Amino acid sequence: MHIPWSQNMRKTQRRIARLHDRIANIRADALHQLTTDLVQRFDVIAIEDLNVAGMVKNHKLARRMADMGFREFRRQPAYKAANAGKRLSS
Repeated sequence: MHIPWSQNMRKTQRRIARLHDRIANIRADALHQLTTDLVQRFDVIAIEDLNVAGMVKNHKLARRMADMGFREFRRQPAYKAANAGKRLSS
């Protein structure tokens, strides 16, 4: 049996969705600022490749590792360094 959501439940869902969106935007902005700062300050940037898939299998690290966005952290300096004429080594 399907029970339709009340108006208060809809408002709560919208409020939660806005909060999640705000947190995602804050994280993305911080990541952009960090990678831009690294590329501007250094001519050569070295990034170590991590076994993120293996780390996510550890239940104590899984949520934190998924939230960090390591893939995006690896991608952003690559294109920013290329645009700035800097060198990125992994």
